[in-house]
Amino acid sequence: MNSDRAAIIGTDPISASIALGLREQKTPMELVGYDARRPVADLAKARGIFDQIRRKPGAACRGASLVIVSEPLVNIEGVFAAISADLEPGALVTDTARLKAPVMRWADRLLPPTVSYVGGHPIPNPAVVGLEPLQSLDDASAELLNGGLYCFTPAPRASSAAVEACSWLAQVVGADPFFLDVTEHDGLQAGVEGLPDLISIALLRATVDTPGWEEMRKFAGSNFAAATEGVDESSDEHVSLFLNRENIVRRLDALMEELRYLRIVLNDADESVWADISSEAVQRRERWMAQRRKGMWAEDGGAGTRDVPGAGEQMRRMLLGNLGSRRGGPRDESRGA
Repeated sequence: MNSDRAAIIGTDPISASIALGLREQKTPMELVGYDARRPVADLAKARGIFDQIRRKPGAACRGASLVIVSEPLVNIEGVFAAISADLEPGALVTDTARLKAPVMRWADRLLPPTVSYVGGHPIPNPAVVGLEPLQSLDDASAELLNGGLYCFTPAPRASSAAVEACSWLAQVVGADPFFLDVTEHDGLQAGVEGLPDLISIALLRATVDTPGWEEMRKFAGSNFAAATEGVDESSDEHVSLFLNRENIVRRLDALMEELRYLRIVLNDADESVWADISSEAVQRRERWMAQRRKGMWAEDGGAGTRDVPGAGEQMRRMLLGNLGSRRGGPRDESRGA
């Protein structure tokens, strides 16, 4: 990338790790950070994550050819509005949100046509990070994204130079660039992020404060807590659910089909069929967990990211619509093994 300055808006383990990766280049970029939480920004500077910090997001973006917005989804629209007038012509603006379509709409409406927006979603290698959530700057490191995927969803007006810069950014942090269509990205997210959150909401509505709850709650323990932990007022999952509702509804339909089938099996009181279903569910989860522990991204045994196509091939597939069904939404694999 032909610049010596990057701006990072929002400080969390992912954005801090990207900053540390950028710092380890042979010719490090100047890193300017902003976080509305002043103690967090000051801590990041004290730990050498940022060279400078600014008290306003627009000021952090001045002179930067790379701008990474790593704010909660509910804040990104406001951040785009705040930084728009300060963006350098030709700059690449990206983000780290786990939902891409609404962010792309905000970028199209709020960012100037002189910059390129490419949605970003860094995914650490599961063999490195495990299942525990990344919570603080203590979890950040230049190696956090090594062997991971860095998903990119380019906006239609993004320049070829911006797309090349994304590949460069992924490689700087040790991840493999993975270009895909924004619709497909959010459709995939609906199954593994949105649907579990929706199930948590439904479970709470079906139990808490319903008839018998006063006695039921005496039995509620770790299993119930784990099944409902996706409901968190301090996070923006509820906003993500609504903004991704079309994809969520498709996955919900598949889930309801499975629930109807399970209801039939239970009503039939066929213990052998139920035993087979339970055993199959255990095997599916164990298979997924084993793949995750090994950092395996593909069912065919591809370890790490060695089976991820090159950036050029990914872009070709995306443009031709071969990364999933564009006409009928994301491919429904809910009935697959």
